[in-house]
Amino acid sequence: MKKFIKINRFSKPLNLANDIVFLDGITRSGKLLLGSLVSSFNRMESFELGESFEHFMAALRVKRTSFDFSEAFLGIYLNQTLYNKMISRNVNFRRSDKTSIFKFRDPNLYKQRINKKEGSDVIKRINKEKPIFPLVTHDIMCSYNLFSKLNFNIKFIEIYRNPFELVYSWYKRGHGKRMGKDPIHFTILLKNKNKRYPWYLSSLPKKWKNLNEIEKCSYFVIQLINESIRNQSRIVNKSKILTTSYEKITEDTFNELNKISKFLKTSLSKKTKNIIKKSNCPNFAIKKQILKKKLFIKKNISEDFYINLEKLEMSYNKNIYGFRKND
Repeated sequence: MKKFIKINRFSKPLNLANDIVFLDGITRSGKLLLGSLVSSFNRMESFELGESFEHFMAALRVKRTSFDFSEAFLGIYLNQTLYNKMISRNVNFRRSDKTSIFKFRDPNLYKQRINKKEGSDVIKRINKEKPIFPLVTHDIMCSYNLFSKLNFNIKFIEIYRNPFELVYSWYKRGHGKRMGKDPIHFTILLKNKNKRYPWYLSSLPKKWKNLNEIEKCSYFVIQLINESIRNQSRIVNKSKILTTSYEKITEDTFNELNKISKFLKTSLSKKTKNIIKKSNCPNFAIKKQILKKKLFIKKNISEDFYINLEKLEMSYNKNIYGFRKND
């Protein structure tokens, strides 16, 4: 009787995408703005949304999937997404969307690719052109301890924003009441006693039902920021992570983009200046509104929540939670 080798472990495929960068941060941090600006660099592709990574982080946190399957699936997802971009398959032609090719520095690039050959020619073009593939992701840093076990060679640009700005923006977007109730709020949910909660909530305050919208937003923001700080501070090799902030991107745009381009080993293109202008940067108006927003929040949340947000703001103002010590 012939003996057979038992194969029961998933394997990550060979990399098609060698230069990958995650533009990561919690919701409303300014990732789409960052994506628009970074995509203007030389060799950069238009940015995509990396929802698959977000969903797998949720599954890994609650131990509903394995690391080997996650690594295999996400490796294929990266390869297929880049392959499709190189032949303009599934690219976004909706003019109003941030991910639209019409918001990209050179829309004609994707129009021309429609007629390109498939197959091995795509691999040859990738090896020759060496494109940098940006993905906008939510909350990966919150689970970086798990993400790092997936063994992907990916650079991170982690963007933070003033915690009071985040709470105010979350409230305005209705996140305090949409979670678990709005079918177009595309966040993986956990279920507990017929109630649905975002996947990143490992626990809830005992008086959760008594919290108002702004207090719920405050709780979400505080937890996500603290988890991001905790995970990022534990990373030993920080050479593949650059930390930035919404303020640096909107107020010191050119200097910050130059730092980012060096980190990615590329350069600003001839179109970068135009993309900056279209993005309404530099913009100092946002900073002037922070006091008004803080007063609004203070009137509508408990003292404990406000104290926690103030502590985070103080730490944020000290070189972005201490992650930008060279500034």
